[in-house]
Amino acid sequence: MEPLICTASTVGPTPLDSPSSVARLEAAAAARRAAASRGGLRIFLKFRTEVKKVDNAPNSLAALRSLFVDKFPEIKDKACFAVYVQHSTAHVWYEAERMEDVYHNAVLEAREKDAPSPKDLYLKDRSSSRRIDTGLFTDRMVFILVGLPARGKTYIGGKVCRYLNWLDLPTRVFNVGNYRRTKLGAKQDVNFFNPENEMGRTARLHMAVLALDDMFDWLGKGGRIGIFDATNTTKDRRQLLKSRCDDEGVQAVFIESICEDPAIIASNLKQVKASSPDFEGLPPEEAVQLFSHRVKLYEKAYQTIDKEEGLAYIKLFDVGRKIELENLPSSYLMGKIVFFLMNLHIIPRPIFLTRHGQSQDNENERLGGDSSLTTMGDKYAQALAGWISNRITPTNEDGTKRPAHLTVWTSTLIRAITTSQYIPKRKLHLKALDEIDAGLCTGMTYDEIAEKMPEEFAARAADKLRYRYPQGESYEDVIQRLEPIIFELERQREPVLIIAHNAVIRCLYAYFADKVPEDCPHLTIPLHTIIEITPKAYACEEKRFNLLQLSVPTPPSTRTDTTPASSSNQDATARASGGAAADSEIDPALGRPFD
Repeated sequence: MEPLICTASTVGPTPLDSPSSVARLEAAAAARRAAASRGGLRIFLKFRTEVKKVDNAPNSLAALRSLFVDKFPEIKDKACFAVYVQHSTAHVWYEAERMEDVYHNAVLEAREKDAPSPKDLYLKDRSSSRRIDTGLFTDRMVFILVGLPARGKTYIGGKVCRYLNWLDLPTRVFNVGNYRRTKLGAKQDVNFFNPENEMGRTARLHMAVLALDDMFDWLGKGGRIGIFDATNTTKDRRQLLKSRCDDEGVQAVFIESICEDPAIIASNLKQVKASSPDFEGLPPEEAVQLFSHRVKLYEKAYQTIDKEEGLAYIKLFDVGRKIELENLPSSYLMGKIVFFLMNLHIIPRPIFLTRHGQSQDNENERLGGDSSLTTMGDKYAQALAGWISNRITPTNEDGTKRPAHLTVWTSTLIRAITTSQYIPKRKLHLKALDEIDAGLCTGMTYDEIAEKMPEEFAARAADKLRYRYPQGESYEDVIQRLEPIIFELERQREPVLIIAHNAVIRCLYAYFADKVPEDCPHLTIPLHTIIEITPKAYACEEKRFNLLQLSVPTPPSTRTDTTPASSSNQDATARASGGAAADSEIDPALGRPFD
């Protein structure tokens, strides 16, 4: 049986008004009624930092508000607060308007009118003086890209932006080409880019100023790192940009991409003509010809950066072959950026991400541990070995197969190592890929945590990204320890298969899918599904393969092999692939992902 193929461009919370969300609300209501019939609906009441467990929830919102007043003496008046509940699948907080919004094990928070949200308090804390010593959270910086078209500038800018956002440093790319396309239209005569065309030169300068104004406006509203993406090929333009940064009190670092390898230039030309709106609808040969002509016009005015300009700059040759540094600021952030750039290249290669096969703890819905695979988990391990062999083995022109290079990275836990046992390739067992440490909660089910540690259960539900298990880890901790793995993945030039765990795969996937850390704990990564990611110039191409197809009813709107995978489709895949997982529990009543 062929594996189910789902091509996905984005993964995120299901919209509140989507058909699948309506179905989830109905399931939540059914679960609420079932829990009530078993002797009571358990909920958690939260006010400020205090949490109280309630085993028998009231039947009306009015009674619920009265219960808050009874449980928390600090609340003097039922009219002075609003009751908020976290949506069971979309993971957003909203004001409860009916008891149908309340489900078994729901966390309900009483928020004082006009009180800042927990996220606002966290963002305020991030900018506090306690973090000034690192420079990582207080630096405001602008990276200004320099180079001819088709030299990898946008690729580099996008990579840096994705990496910094993954580290929870607000970063945004301001692409002057996008401003031109929006304000002036994508279809411009090639003479528009001629440096001797005064009208075209003035128009392009105007677009650059618009992008510059927007960038500093964004930095003034809480942004940390701005990336100014344009050719910036003349000394006059670079001095103009530096002067503006100096006036704004922001450090400017120029990153020049120089390509001397004809193969890289040809590859870049091919990718740009295929993805740029400027050449949409044109035959490939004509698009390449027009773009090559544009590049030659830029070459007439191109001046590479030299030391006499007095700029802080990084020069990259052939996207990673060689790097030159000059006048760079001494800061922790700058050191991270340089090290990251040293590992970049543009050679296309697939990266395969998958969770281990179903384990015994998965089957029993217990966190953490180091259990062995179940029969179904072993079946996935065998299916994975056959699939990966067929996927990466190149075919010669005469139809014969030739050896393929693949490295398998697994965690050091038994269930991940055993999942790789049938793959006859070199394997690395890396501690950094181990599952999130559940600390004192290891071996427990989430129902047991809710019963025995209600404060921990509620704290985790309120902020899954920053919640740290007692004597364990948080998602933020996992992201930090995965940073060296990201560097190694960027450096690899051959296919890599990573067999790890739900929290770990979520964090790695979030990097490649350009997701912010807040999204990490809520991404759907089903068991027995492999995600194939191929880094490209402007984005990552993603495909998902369910290797163990089971008979699962899927709504007609999502039963397809080619449309983007919706959250409901992925949840169906999760249920088809082994049920609840120890490192990504699924509430049997709600189908609600816990981790």
